Amino acid sequence: KGVHKTKFGFEPPLVSEWRKRGWGYHQILAQQYDDDGDGNRNSNKLGKYSSEYEPTVPTETALRILRRHALCFDTTFREDLATLCITRYHRYGEAASLLLQLLNNEEAGISGSGNSFRTSKPSLSSGVFMSPNGTTRHELWLRFAEVCTGHPREAKVAGVDFDGIVRAVLKGHDALGAASGTADSGGSRAKGGIGVDGQGLGFQVFDRSSSAFGATEDDNDRTQQQQQQQNTDTRVINHRLGEMEGTLWTRLAEYHVRAGDFELARSVYEEALDAITRVRDFSLVFDAYVKFEESVIEALMELMDDDEEDEDADGADGMDEGGSGKAKSKSKSENTTDDDEDMDILLGDNAANEESAGASADVELAMARAEHLTARRPLLLNRVLLRQNPHNVGEWIKRSKLYMDLGEVDMATSALEESLKSVIARKSVNGSPSSLVLTLVDIHENERKDVDASRRVLERICSKNEYDFQDTEDLAQCHAAWVELELRQENWDMALDLARRSVSGKIGASGAHGKRSSKAIKGLAKSLRLWNLLFDLEESLGTVQTTKDAYDRALEWKVATASHVLNYATFLKDHKYFEESFAAYERGLGLFPFPHPGAQMLWKNYLTMFLERYEGSKTPRVRELFDRCLADCPPEAASEFYIQYGEYEENHGLTKRALSVYERMCNAVPAAEKYTAYRLYIAKAIHYLGVTSARPIYESAIAALEDGPASRICLEYAKMETGLREIDRARTVLVYGAQLADPRRDPDYWSAWH
Repeated sequence: KGVHKTKFGFEPPLVSEWRKRGWGYHQILAQQYDDDGDGNRNSNKLGKYSSEYEPTVPTETALRILRRHALCFDTTFREDLATLCITRYHRYGEAASLLLQLLNNEEAGISGSGNSFRTSKPSLSSGVFMSPNGTTRHELWLRFAEVCTGHPREAKVAGVDFDGIVRAVLKGHDALGAASGTADSGGSRAKGGIGVDGQGLGFQVFDRSSSAFGATEDDNDRTQQQQQQQNTDTRVINHRLGEMEGTLWTRLAEYHVRAGDFELARSVYEEALDAITRVRDFSLVFDAYVKFEESVIEALMELMDDDEEDEDADGADGMDEGGSGKAKSKSKSENTTDDDEDMDILLGDNAANEESAGASADVELAMARAEHLTARRPLLLNRVLLRQNPHNVGEWIKRSKLYMDLGEVDMATSALEESLKSVIARKSVNGSPSSLVLTLVDIHENERKDVDASRRVLERICSKNEYDFQDTEDLAQCHAAWVELELRQENWDMALDLARRSVSGKIGASGAHGKRSSKAIKGLAKSLRLWNLLFDLEESLGTVQTTKDAYDRALEWKVATASHVLNYATFLKDHKYFEESFAAYERGLGLFPFPHPGAQMLWKNYLTMFLERYEGSKTPRVRELFDRCLADCPPEAASEFYIQYGEYEENHGLTKRALSVYERMCNAVPAAEKYTAYRLYIAKAIHYLGVTSARPIYESAIAALEDGPASRICLEYAKMETGLREIDRARTVLVYGAQLADPRRDPDYWSAWH
């Protein structure tokens, strides 16, 4: 096509010289008329040419040359041409169009810096733009938005639909892959371009680093894949927009403000507040919105002040004319009176007042809008956080509280209803889903005084299973809340029936829309919260038989705890069902044998209750119970039962059996308790059999204990022998104990010996 540089390898002299001389020929003229050669202009010779030749090349001619250079010689010059159109020639529409062409380029990027860009630029047919100034696509976008915002009419005349382009970006209608653009689309859409007319919506905001979309698979699931593709596109474009999202929204609103479309600008701000997903972008848009409303108020106030000044000036002029021309006013009084009457008929007596009232109304409306916007800020920010994560339970509850603070109870309930549709239980964070239901029920009951509405909500959740809980505890809280609601309304029978039904295992046979019951519904029959509630209600409102049935069913299903067994046995004892109480203990011990922590509590209460009931009778049965307990009891908990067993034998049995129990205790307890156990055994033996009967016990204790306790036993043994005047035996014991007592650690032993 006659490309000069491609063909001859150098630039035309005109363009080359122009580039060197700073894009103007007045410098060439200055050198041409320099007589002294010192670089200073000769004003005598240049004077007559300076005014004539200063604007050497007309603007249109210069632009045509630069356009041809950018088109035929150096495609990367388009960015510089756009800069010149902005800074020198003030052709903002053309600058916007040039920047739009650069943004349309699908392969825009940077390959280096400095002069290397000129040598590494691609061929004209490659369609690749390499920024010679190191400009990123992000910077190009900001520059493009600044030009279109600052000069909306010029951009619109140039065919740049800034509104459509920005909305296409922000709504995510992009085509980073080949899915959204085809070869027969034509023009810029086939290349993933925006299009000057705003119709092409496939473009990139940032430099592409990786493919964001996958290829389409079978035709059968094409619809599902397109839906997933659209969701992925939106997430990707929001991620790549980064900090530009809020900036683009504010630029778009400013574009309409400068174009004079204030209502459209206000709608853009509102749309932005409903679309952004980042707190930083929210702050940017909200601050710009507030500033816009404040500027509207200031403008209206200035207009009112100007109108008042004009009225005052007109009144003063009228007074001057009235003082100088009384004769003329007298001659024209009749005509003036007629005109005033006609105006009164047409406009009324308060026409001027109505105009001022209209201006005041506009100011009040603007101020009301600004105040309403400021009051909505917490709600708008909360909405942004919910768009970030719609499964944030805490933010939903906070939203309802914000509405309650504003006195909008219906909006609070609507927000909670929306939360039940939006929050997925397995994805919920910052709280449990059950708190949404409980908060909604509380608002209906306490704020709206509508108990029936609370019942309907709980019925939907508990009976119809409209919400799929992940955790059984959340659903159990809802059932418990329903029971407590009926209790507050004094519907005792209804509350008891709901408690029984919640643990019956028959509730939720089929979920919402005929689905199978979830894991949470199946786990209700084993919820301790519901069983505890049922036991309390049965003991308070039910009969003895229904209470026994409830406890028996809990023991049968193995959902009862050791505390439940203890409460059951105590309940039966209070109602004089002693044998059934002992049977309850037996069933509980079958469920919680040693080494379960609850077994010790059950055995202790079981033995205590049994001994209190029979008071020394049924001795064989008592001995059997103690033997069963001590057979499985761990050593750490055995001493308590051995002492209780020994005391029972002392009071109601034989002394020999009591001493044998204490002897068994000395062998069964852990090493840390053996010293105390032997001392108790020795004291009991001396009490019942005499002092001399303790000698074999002392000897076995010395053999079984460790060195420290054994040395103390030796001292006690020697003291006993000394009391019996058996000095030789005492000395022998001390000699044996001296092998166990280190003088450095146990000086008391040696001082006692001496």
